[in-house]
Amino acid sequence: MFFETIMTPRRAIRGVVLTIFLASFPGVAEAQIDCASVPAGPDRTDCYLALSQFYRAQSDLAAAKARAQSDAAWYRAITGTDPPRTEPPRHKPHRRK
Repeated sequence: MFFETIMTPRRAIRGVVLTIFLASFPGVAEAQIDCASVPAGPDRTDCYLALSQFYRAQSDLAAAKARAQSDAAWYRAITGTDPPRTEPPRHKPHRRK
């Protein structure tokens, strides 16, 4: 099994997070994470912790998207035009001395 080959909890978390990340893209992987199938112990705990972090991040992203849509709707209702689009800040290259 996958978790029996991992030596440290930190590597287990990385493995679970990577697996969840890849599973979030339907074209990349078709895997379902089932922490109950992991033997009881630290690996199972790490699996549940990683799933919790993943679902919290997913929830935060959905909330931010809904907030942005709500703000845009208010702007449109008040001004009658679409809100201005802002570009993300550009990275300034570091100057070498």
